[in-house]
Amino acid sequence: MHNAVIYARYSSDKKSEESIDAQVRACRDYAVAKGFNIVEVYADEAVSGKGSKTASRAKYQKLLRDCNKGTFDTILIHKYDRIARNVGEHVNLTAKLQEKGITLIATAQDFGTSNEAKIMRTLMWSLSEYYIDNLANETRKGLKETALKGLHNGGYAPFGYDVIEQRYVINELEAEYVRCIFNAALNRKGFKDIIQELSERGITGKRGKPIKYTQIYEILRNEKYTGVYVYSLKEESNRADRRSKPNAIRIENALPIIIDKAQFEEVQKIMSERKQTGKKAGYLCSGLVYCECGAKMHGMKSERKGHTYHYFYCSKKCGAPTIRMEEIDRAAIKYLRDLLSDENQAKISKSLREYKGCERERIADFNTILNDKIVEKQQCYDTLMQNLASGVLPPEVVADIGTEMQKIKGEIECLQHTEPPKDYTAEEPMKKSL
Repeated sequence: MHNAVIYARYSSDKKSEESIDAQVRACRDYAVAKGFNIVEVYADEAVSGKGSKTASRAKYQKLLRDCNKGTFDTILIHKYDRIARNVGEHVNLTAKLQEKGITLIATAQDFGTSNEAKIMRTLMWSLSEYYIDNLANETRKGLKETALKGLHNGGYAPFGYDVIEQRYVINELEAEYVRCIFNAALNRKGFKDIIQELSERGITGKRGKPIKYTQIYEILRNEKYTGVYVYSLKEESNRADRRSKPNAIRIENALPIIIDKAQFEEVQKIMSERKQTGKKAGYLCSGLVYCECGAKMHGMKSERKGHTYHYFYCSKKCGAPTIRMEEIDRAAIKYLRDLLSDENQAKISKSLREYKGCERERIADFNTILNDKIVEKQQCYDTLMQNLASGVLPPEVVADIGTEMQKIKGEIECLQHTEPPKDYTAEEPMKKSL
């Protein structure tokens, strides 16, 4: 009798999918009919099967680790999309399981072991990926249409606004504090009194948390207060662009105005001027010192009898004494001089020469790994080619498979032109010197 395990998954974004209980029941019925002995059930709830999100599935990852124990030779799932919605991941998983002598069976899509069955399995993988990609595209279309109308597109409204029937309306109480915050910034005043008043009156942010300096910074940078509707269909990959949103949908006067543009622009200039662009007070270790309690230490200035003194103090005020900045800088300089002594520099040079001498071996290892990745991508490409060669696929699926093949082909070309990295980090040369 074969020992088998069951894997089930339920996505939070799908309301009509079979529940985990139903999936497990179907797999148990299949096991009884085929004479399998179920030794364990793995189940992940409310986790997507799209792309790299499989890494966040705790039970799925445990299943993969348990494959090395030799306690089972069959994995039962209800349908192939319970494992993943990505063709490449299915191909990789199948290859890894075959190496371990483990068979993956989708009980509702059991096509057997013939050559035709292989085509049908791959077709199911492709259709799963096509479905989720098409769903994402359709969702983005809907979000875009909503955004072009200047309507609320989900999430929390900014502090100062409420949402009624998808339209932004001013929350007068919150809006008054928004104006106070901008006025304080315009007059270069602090926000301590405003934060204290908000706390005393029990006024919180939209997420129900107290408003602190971080939230005030976000308020001062939010262009929506000038009436501009801004919505990004996709998050920018460049961190600097996530605030400016160069590719976002922008509609002027789509929201009721709380702050006029002139005041908003003036506040932006003031905030940009106040950005920290270098060392504080010209001291070597400014911004790099931490207290023994783990909190960052801030700088302070004290003037006595015509002299100016600079100190560091614990930002959490844990009781640790203040310390002169000059003492910290002197200690840092001494440490660097000791670290870069003539003897240590000679050791570093020797380690780098020895590491450089082993470059041929390192490049050979790199090329081996690179070739393995190319072979893996090529296998995925060949599998998709077999699907196209079957001649039984609908035109829209053929188009999607063709797009996927082009993507894989580009990845292969990129891998083929990849150069070995120059790694001179401390850990690598030190390995050669030990």
